[in-house]
Amino acid sequence: MPSLIDKSGNLVYFGRLSWGNFFDWLITLCLSWIIVVAASALGGVRPEAHALLLPSFAVLLVLHGIWYAVEDEVPVRLNQAPLFFVPFLGLVGVSAIWLSPVGWRGMQSLVYLMEAFVFLWVLSSNARTRAHLWVLLIASVVPLGMGVLIGFYQFFQSPDKIADGLTEYPVILSPEFLGQATGTFADPYSFVLFLLMFLPVFLFIGSVPRLPGIVRVMCHYVALMLLIGLVLTQVFWAYGLLALVLFMVPWFVFRPIGKRLFVGSLAALSVALVALAAFTLRPAILEVVLAAHDAESDGARLVLWPEAFEAGLQSVLLGHGAGSFGWMMEQSEVRAFARLPESPLNDGLLIFTEYGLLGLLLLGLPLIVILWNSYQRWKQEPFRVRLVLLKKHKLMPPQRFFLSIGLLGSVAFLLGGLLSGVLLVPGLLLCGVLFVGVLIKTSFTRKLSFPDRVWMRVVYLLVFVVAGASFLLLGGARLRAQAIELEARQAFDELIRMRVHISGNGALLDQVIERYQEGVVLDPTNADLWIGFSAAHTQLFFRNPSLAASIGAEALESAKKAVELSPEYWLGWSQVGIAHALMGENEAAEVAFLRGLELAPNASNAHFYWAVFASHFPDKLDVAKVSAERAIEINPDNEAARRLYQKLQIL
Repeated sequence: MPSLIDKSGNLVYFGRLSWGNFFDWLITLCLSWIIVVAASALGGVRPEAHALLLPSFAVLLVLHGIWYAVEDEVPVRLNQAPLFFVPFLGLVGVSAIWLSPVGWRGMQSLVYLMEAFVFLWVLSSNARTRAHLWVLLIASVVPLGMGVLIGFYQFFQSPDKIADGLTEYPVILSPEFLGQATGTFADPYSFVLFLLMFLPVFLFIGSVPRLPGIVRVMCHYVALMLLIGLVLTQVFWAYGLLALVLFMVPWFVFRPIGKRLFVGSLAALSVALVALAAFTLRPAILEVVLAAHDAESDGARLVLWPEAFEAGLQSVLLGHGAGSFGWMMEQSEVRAFARLPESPLNDGLLIFTEYGLLGLLLLGLPLIVILWNSYQRWKQEPFRVRLVLLKKHKLMPPQRFFLSIGLLGSVAFLLGGLLSGVLLVPGLLLCGVLFVGVLIKTSFTRKLSFPDRVWMRVVYLLVFVVAGASFLLLGGARLRAQAIELEARQAFDELIRMRVHISGNGALLDQVIERYQEGVVLDPTNADLWIGFSAAHTQLFFRNPSLAASIGAEALESAKKAVELSPEYWLGWSQVGIAHALMGENEAAEVAFLRGLELAPNASNAHFYWAVFASHFPDKLDVAKVSAERAIEINPDNEAARRLYQKLQIL
């Protein structure tokens, strides 16, 4: 029986029999696990998903440190290219700590970006063989397959079906997306970008002579399934992006310019035929497209892009601060939004508004350098080579093959960022980093090395063990607090809507208060938690109105902490006003409510809170009526404001 180990000491597929290669494989499996989890749990947009992701990143850092300590290469060489992004990460950290008016949100963005950097750093220096890269690409098929299956189920069986968000309570699909396939993501726009990132890659793999025929057929089948999943999302602008990425594929498959243009144009034309067939066979899809001009739907770009650009011009160099876009839109003096946007649906504008031109420069230049260097390397590689064992056939060389995969995936990733945004969706961000990492590995020579001494290897290991533990403890506390705030806010909103705390079931309110209290202990810098804690506490008034003053005093203490953390946040001031009103301090309450309204003149609830307070005074009834009407005008779904307005109409 022939040995599985060759004369060089290599095991089939596994590679060298060494501790360094063993830990390299463990690192590859850990990277694969991170990709699967991030892309399967609603794209990682819920903080709860990071209860799995953060420990995985901590393990990844420790494994990387151990690999460096035991690797038999002398000296151990690391890839220096990921260091290009360190200045941008430094800017995000400085912005979140000192510049942002909502620093707790900026820290969440920093954690997500640090996850992406750790992924890129480890991928660039580890996963050293083509076998490792294939494992990573195969791992990406898992969430792709899950997403398409869930999309089919949503479209044909249960429109409200949603992937597991790793939460302890059920997550409900937003009503606006009912009937559209969202796959393993929380919205169809993120899911369609996920499909578009991988569709040209699998189409390319199946179209070039490199792999066995049966594998190439399977890749074409996967590409077809991704295309069907894209149609089921019913996202109209995806067809334009699809035509563009399909037009790119022939430029990597064929050499003659004429053939590239012909096949690319044919592919783009086929997109139009697919769209026409989808509109004909499924009129509901056409209805979605015709409604896409709505500013509350896909047409939001026509509103958000100019608004974001104008906001960015107000602080051109450094921006308004990490995580501040939603805060800016909520407190816009120009435009009112019924639903608060968290992103301008364009990552370039998001970076510009939050980090200014400096942020665009520090992030854009490294990406341009990597893409340009990879493209130049791609052009230098031979188009086909003839193998000795296959004299009649020519294959694409592995270097050009993986460079093509990296370029196709990276360009699709960047185009998606400019058309819809990927930075706020960790699942998409990490998939994009995967392709950028492939480019770095195949076009940048590893040049970074340290003195090859035992003490240096031990120091490197200890640094990454400490980094992993710190990343888990510090980032985990903030994200757990953010998850608690989101869970408690949803429970509190439902409690208020159902008015169960008034009907006598006080246990639910007590649970909400306990959750907020748990959150502020984990992250006392999170103003949203302090505001929610104060708001939940004020509802104790309905149990015993005679204790209004003491309840208001305790609520005021929490609300003031929120104002201290973010003096320019309108919701903190409005909550201060509510607490003062409970205490009977009407003058102080009026000052606080008006300050909140001044900060957010186009926020529906800012008008509603002021209208509720003003409605208690006969001389302010007209003012209350105007504010209640404005609250409804901004957000027609504000039922509380509508009930108040109807009441004021009678008075």
